[in-house]
Amino acid sequence: MSPTFHWSDYLIFAISLICYSLIGIYHRYHDVIFEKLTSCFPGINFKLKVRKKMNVEELFLGDRNLTLLPIVGSVMASFLSAVAILGTASEAYQCGIQFILLVGGYCIAFPLAAYVYMPVFYKLRLNSAHEYLEMRFGKLVRWTTSLVFLLQMTVYIALALYAPALAFSQVSGLPIWISILSTGLVATFYTAFGGIRAVVWIDLFQLIVLISGLCLITLLITLKVGGFQRLWGIVINGQRVQSFDFSTDPFKRHTLWTLIIGGTGLVLSIFGANQTQIQRYLACRDLKTARRAILLNIPLTSGFLAVQLFTGLAIYAYFAGCDPVLNGSIKRYDQILPYIVMILFDGVVLVRGIFLSVIFAAALSTVSSGINSLANVCLEDLIRPLYRHCKHVDISERVKYRLALFLGILFGTLTVSLAFIFTLSSSHILQISFSLFGAIGGPILTVFTAGIFFPCINAEVSKVDYVH
Repeated sequence: MSPTFHWSDYLIFAISLICYSLIGIYHRYHDVIFEKLTSCFPGINFKLKVRKKMNVEELFLGDRNLTLLPIVGSVMASFLSAVAILGTASEAYQCGIQFILLVGGYCIAFPLAAYVYMPVFYKLRLNSAHEYLEMRFGKLVRWTTSLVFLLQMTVYIALALYAPALAFSQVSGLPIWISILSTGLVATFYTAFGGIRAVVWIDLFQLIVLISGLCLITLLITLKVGGFQRLWGIVINGQRVQSFDFSTDPFKRHTLWTLIIGGTGLVLSIFGANQTQIQRYLACRDLKTARRAILLNIPLTSGFLAVQLFTGLAIYAYFAGCDPVLNGSIKRYDQILPYIVMILFDGVVLVRGIFLSVIFAAALSTVSSGINSLANVCLEDLIRPLYRHCKHVDISERVKYRLALFLGILFGTLTVSLAFIFTLSSSHILQISFSLFGAIGGPILTVFTAGIFFPCINAEVSKVDYVH
């Protein structure tokens, strides 16, 4: 009989979702809450910092006044999806620690994003990074990039909801619809009503939950194995800690060169040319804050990658000689992390609930950040330009704000619906969708790179990037 969640595990998960929602409510009604507190407790100084009335710039950019701490956490958390956490542990379990070479890509890509790409967008005081493409190449390139981005992120967010829901469903019996619907609705709620302030602070909170929870689970698995020394001996004997492959053959699965060069391109496409991240840079109070937020992610992201890989090694040590995929206990290796938590801590109160919260904290951070950027791009890059073209005037602030709320709810509903469609499809849809994400991210990075580094390239040449 497959292990199942205890009611206390669901309670922990529900409490975490309620906490995220309350943070969203706080940021939406910040001034009202402090006014009520001041009137109820007149002798206490609550140090109220009055904010602008909620408008589009406040909703999407936090009035361009966000501080370092939440931005660092949000930049890191936005693309630490549950898919990546499950996949990285699975990668270390099957192939060892070769993935640690991605740190070389981080050391190249993050400084490039901080000193080359980000300052271009920040100094122009843009609302959307795609506005730069219109300045550089014209309206058609901006609109094309915006549409491609909407497709890319909608699919990615739906996958971020679907993949962990599927993994948990198959190892614990947790209904897919519960996890997709609960996480999707909560993320949509606090994103639409709390704006980017709620998103970045919740991202930071989720990152703390994610790191502490995963470290706790890894420590408990290590103790179950018999301690670090025994664990390390098992992974050494199993050749999971091997020398790096310096081969120049591009068809090999992982080599030093493919991981560093490919990792640089992947990280740069996310942190240097993706609206989801650029929106966080634009929300910083100054250029120095934005730059520090990016650079601090080198040690933070590298450290967390090491933790994920060590988790995979700990799982390998536990299952050494009794592979759960080969014996039919699970179907795929990306289920191995939730599977070991379910069987190791069956009957241990709260631990599995903490792990459930950890995985879906990763999913929520990706979903909320993505929804916020999708609404921003749709409004700033498509609706407003089209309205100005047809009416020869801009949309009023009041209508823009209502549109922004509507778009946030719309994209939240759309991604949840798409995640449910994935549940009706074959597993091949995952491979197709991830390939689509990679294929789209490359051309977007290329267009931005061409605009920044090659002033001789014009609009006609840039269009070729999408055609081919």
